[in-house]
Amino acid sequence: MMSEATKLGQKLPWNYKRYLFALIIFVFGSSKQLITNYYLPYVYRPISFLLRSISGKLGIAIGEWLYLIICISLIIKIIKLIRKIDAPLLSWDYWSRLIVKIFNGLVKLYIVFQLIWGLNYQKQTPASDFQLNVPTRYTESQMDSLSLQLIQQMNQTRATIPDASIKALRFKGILEQSLLQYGQMSKQYSFLAYHHPSIKKAAFPAWGDYFGYTAFYQPFTGEAIVRGDLPVLTLPYTVSHEIAHQLGYASETEANFIAYIIGAESKDPLFQYSTQLQLFTYAQQAQLLSIAKRGDSLQFQKVINRNKQLLSPVVLADRKQIRDFFTRKQDLQIPGSTQLYNQFLKWNQQANGVESYNDVLLWALAYAHKK
Repeated sequence: MMSEATKLGQKLPWNYKRYLFALIIFVFGSSKQLITNYYLPYVYRPISFLLRSISGKLGIAIGEWLYLIICISLIIKIIKLIRKIDAPLLSWDYWSRLIVKIFNGLVKLYIVFQLIWGLNYQKQTPASDFQLNVPTRYTESQMDSLSLQLIQQMNQTRATIPDASIKALRFKGILEQSLLQYGQMSKQYSFLAYHHPSIKKAAFPAWGDYFGYTAFYQPFTGEAIVRGDLPVLTLPYTVSHEIAHQLGYASETEANFIAYIIGAESKDPLFQYSTQLQLFTYAQQAQLLSIAKRGDSLQFQKVINRNKQLLSPVVLADRKQIRDFFTRKQDLQIPGSTQLYNQFLKWNQQANGVESYNDVLLWALAYAHKK
């Protein structure tokens, strides 16, 4: 005679085939070489090309609507699932069935996510493609030198950009220029060739205020969705970053590095300046964080005052405009959203979490050393 536990085990809706498939994907994803040599060219690129070729023809960011539909559908499905289970609410049978069905759904989501995007987090870094020896850490002195170098570059580059041309900038024009920049870089680095563009202005930019993003890659539609309300000088770097995601650079560090390459090698002063502004923010923050950890408040203020004195008035004004935009938004962010995204990045092999954005400094140092 079967025991009660055995009977219960048979009744539960375990999906062993799905679990096996998920396990195969997990094992496959443990090999960076397999991901780079097989998944990226034969699975991700064809899927992303197809998705972008479809979504790129549509005038709106369907990825945002899709997320909204998914959230509503999940709520409805969970309600139906709870009502569908034929067992007393407070019984072990009820809760065991519910937990197994939710687990099955999560496994399915894991499989889909990994196949259309997630495995890119495990691929080899572009260090070999660019022939770089990337250091594992930077020093305070290096960040000080980089900050001073960037201050000089920003002053020089900004002087070549008339205020009128900045005021005349439009989202569409920046997107068109981004495609040109990638086209130019692909002549030197063929792996940066970008086909089937699908870059959209966010339909609901206010969502970014609550969830703390300026742009994002939508893996289910292949779209790069960018907030159109961002300060215009941040857009060239931001768009370049999102295109890098579309090319399979899942890591925020790597996407930042590709955006840095696009801006640093560009002949367009606007793309140079946008990149310099972003990198200076990272470099100054890294240096100040190092000083703060030592508890040297005098040196902390000395560096800030020195940098302000060295920056030209127009660069200071540009930085203030960008800073004011994000300051106005910071109180709107949902508590815990940054921590959740931080954990998501760590689950996907980015040990530094949200701080991995700053790791582009290591790549920038390696690239400068190579040159």
